Amino acid sequence: MQAVKDLNKLNTFVRVAERRSFTKAARDLRTTPSVVSKHISELEDMLGFSLLCRSTHGVALTEVGEKFFRNCLSALEGLEDFVVAARNIETGPYGTLRIQATIGFARAMLAPLIPSFMRKYPHVRIELVDEGVTQNPVEYGCDVIISNRKPNGPGLVGKDIGVIEHVICAAPSYLRRFGEPQRPHELRAHNCLIDSPFSAKEWWFRDGAQEISVEVKGTFCSNSPGVRAQLAIEGLGIARVPRYTARPDLASGALKPILEDVALSRERIAVYYSRSKHLPAKTSAFVEFLEAALVPRLQERRVRTR
Repeated sequence: MQAVKDLNKLNTFVRVAERRSFTKAARDLRTTPSVVSKHISELEDMLGFSLLCRSTHGVALTEVGEKFFRNCLSALEGLEDFVVAARNIETGPYGTLRIQATIGFARAMLAPLIPSFMRKYPHVRIELVDEGVTQNPVEYGCDVIISNRKPNGPGLVGKDIGVIEHVICAAPSYLRRFGEPQRPHELRAHNCLIDSPFSAKEWWFRDGAQEISVEVKGTFCSNSPGVRAQLAIEGLGIARVPRYTARPDLASGALKPILEDVALSRERIAVYYSRSKHLPAKTSAFVEFLEAALVPRLQERRVRTR
């Protein structure tokens, strides 16, 4: 049948079915809604049945359209797997690799490693996207997402790559004025710089074999570790930030670590990517590179602080 041989029209239908919108599908396909509508109408004419119900409220699949959609997905996925596998064999890692991570993590942990990866794979072009750019990195086109929480988007798998080591710290000037806490519960009497108004205002510690939490409060909150560290340097209060954020200021003495022997980091970080039988070589190469290069760095930092 001519209809099922026209991959362009099948791909258009799949994108409309996924997005439930001619306009969004057209944007994804870099064409116009009228062209998308024309392709769908031609496909329906060739098939002899309706695939979509169109209304002022949007686009919905007919019953037979839903079944056809599932078959198209299976067929296109199989074709894509073959193409990716063949291309991996022929060319190895190549193309644009879009990575999402927080700015602080990217600057402190990824930036020192990426040049080595790019020298090893000169045909890969990297785009590093800040985590704050989009709430749906899959839709945005990210191949790899490095985060402490599972991103939005279907079909993702994750690999744990370690613990984000945190440090509780303050400026020496603040500690001279208000005293240095010797026990976790003493933090309740201090101005603590909070992660964000939406996160738990609890800092975790170990008391022998037990874990305990201390509820903290303060006059400032920000989801930027760099901002919290800077305000701690200015003497505003006590901050809890990733160690990689505070490392230069701890080394210079601008910040002093507090309660290091009992502070507990519970935040883990993982690398997420598409669940696919045949990953693009650029993605699998980068994930393997992270496991080899980044995991030891995270573990080394954790050992040094114990």
